[in-house]
Amino acid sequence: MAILLVQAGLSNFSGSFIRAHEELIDSDKVILRGPSHNLMHNGRQIKLFYSAKPLLFKLKKLLPQFIYHKYVAQQREGFEGRHDAIEGLVKKFKVKLIFAEFGHNGAALAPHAKKLGIPLIVHFHGHDAHRTDFIKPKLEAYKAMFAYATKIVSVSHFMTDALLELGAPKEKIVYNPYGPRPFFYDNQPNYGNTIFYVGRFTDIKSPILILDAFRRLVKTCPEAKLVMVGTGELLENCKALVKAWEFEDKITFTGGVPHDELMPYFQNACMFVQHSVQPSYGDAEGTPNTILEASASGLPVVSTKHAGIPQAVIHEKTGFLVDEYDSKGMSEYMLKLFNDKDLCREMGEAGRNHIKTNYNIDRHIGVLNQIIKEAKL
Repeated sequence: MAILLVQAGLSNFSGSFIRAHEELIDSDKVILRGPSHNLMHNGRQIKLFYSAKPLLFKLKKLLPQFIYHKYVAQQREGFEGRHDAIEGLVKKFKVKLIFAEFGHNGAALAPHAKKLGIPLIVHFHGHDAHRTDFIKPKLEAYKAMFAYATKIVSVSHFMTDALLELGAPKEKIVYNPYGPRPFFYDNQPNYGNTIFYVGRFTDIKSPILILDAFRRLVKTCPEAKLVMVGTGELLENCKALVKAWEFEDKITFTGGVPHDELMPYFQNACMFVQHSVQPSYGDAEGTPNTILEASASGLPVVSTKHAGIPQAVIHEKTGFLVDEYDSKGMSEYMLKLFNDKDLCREMGEAGRNHIKTNYNIDRHIGVLNQIIKEAKL
């Protein structure tokens, strides 16, 4: 018996929490990736390889090409065609439950799960619960999903409130924040002169405000360095700013780095910075995994009072938090830590203990295993 694990498309540089689900959930898993209208299994479009009626499926392929494309191909792209492929895959692998990563995938799959009569668990992660322009066209599908789903997983209290506002039943919501992989706890930072950021270069992460805070810091601490890991639509703008400021010797952009190659960056840092904000279109984080990983690695965190971050970072104990868009305040806290490496070490160790106690990956996976087991009974 297996579960159908439906994930968004992943690159080598993102989705560490989703990869953890793929690797650690204790069930046989059939993994689908890609957009819901074109789901892929092992790199193949399921609509081209699976059917609930395999004999009829093979006979259709014998039709003349113009008839096949005029009638069969069009039908395959509609709901019934997609359902036929999903039902065929479910039967082949004896799937007993659908576990959908991201709310929009859950909303797209809810009618199929209902028609098949199998349980559906939906794991929300961030924009799928908060970004208004993204959610609004899907709101009716979300409501149908909430009505059918067995459980809905939230990763922060801020997200739980958003899901309740969208209409999710309180009794179905499971609060279950992520946790970092165990090897992060073994990191020993050198607490030198390097400040570290890893994440997407996108509106919600506001990397330009990190650069602004760093520029203020360098006026007092010219020996400071900033390393920024990641890719995204704002990367070139950030590079242009650094060039205009003539800071190219102080700020390094690495581009994307595979998750399993990040440890040297955590080791060579004195603190981790992230300036998450809620843009005008309503997007928001869940609980950023990079912040959990940084704290587990023994680094103090300077970030914002945004989404699940105030639970992950205890202000003045494991790091410092500022209001969104307060780059001046962020710079002042960065300066405080940069000039006191003993404080970096003290807060870093407090952060490591906080994450180990409250954001344990084994606990996170254990909760998922339990709700999957209960749903399959």
